Formats: sequence, structure tokens, C-alpha cells
Amino acid sequence: MYHFIVKQRVKTIFERLNRGDFEFILRQFSPAAEHWFSGQHALSGVRRKPELRDKWYQRLAAVFPGLQFEVQKIVVSGWPWRTFVAVEWKDRVFDIKGIELTPNQGMFMLTLSWGRAVEFHVYCDTQGLAQNLEVIAGQGLAQAALPAISEAHG
Repeated sequence: MYHFIVKQRVKTIFERLNRGDFEFILRQFSPAAEHWFSGQHALSGVRRKPELRDKWYQRLAAVFPGLQFEVQKIVVSGWPWRTFVAVEWKDRVFDIKGIELTPNQGMFMLTLSWGRAVEFHVYCDTQGLAQNLEVIAGQGLAQAALPAISEAHG
């Protein structure tokens, strides 16, 4: 029953993410949660401070307006004090003119403790993502080409 509830909660989180409700998304993290995105691009790196996660989601909203995720699979294991969640997804991304760019697919790997994320790792086609960010930077949105919002990984 617990795993079913977690899956339903994850579906709700994706619905809110697709609506651009980043304030809701940010409330899902514990204060010292690790937010990590693979690759070398404007969205990569690791963040453990709430203010850095907030800046990261502001950047995400700026560089990919209208971002949409379609959940493919959700796998949940563990207990309320240490729950592991794997989410396989496909996305639709758009440039600043509203033109659809090359979609991506990947995995979100989460560790939850009592319903809040303590680790959030993103794995996807980072080369394809970097190419989409180049397109957006070429349209004049400087945030798409900035260094990662990140702190030392350790």
C-alpha cells in the first residue's frame, strides 16, 4: 500500500512540474537534499542548498518554457524512512519561440525520507540536452550558456 501511495504522489509531482509549479516542487526537498544533474552544461552539477536549488529551477523555467514530462515507469522500493524511487520519462522541450526541440528521455533517481527527497539524481542524454541549450543560447537567452549552478561534489 505504501508503494502505491508513493507512486500516486510522484504522478502528482509530475503534474505540478508540467504546470510549471516550481514552488511546489521545491517544497518536496529536505533542506540539505542533494540535487544532482549529470553532464557538463547549464543545468548540470550538484546543489545541496535550498537557494541553489531555487536558482536552478528558475533557470530551468527560463531555458525550457513549456517543458513537459511523460512518465513511462515508476518503481518504488524501501520503507518510509528510506524509500528509493526510479522514474523513467520522456520529455518535450521548446525554444523561446515555442518551437519544439529534440526531445529527451531519462531517469530520475530519488531517495526519500518520510516523504521528502534527500537525493535527486537526473540521468539523460546530456549531449542532446546540451545541443538544445545551444539552440536557446543562440536565440539570445544567455542563461542557456552559463556555467552550472553547482557546488563541489563530495
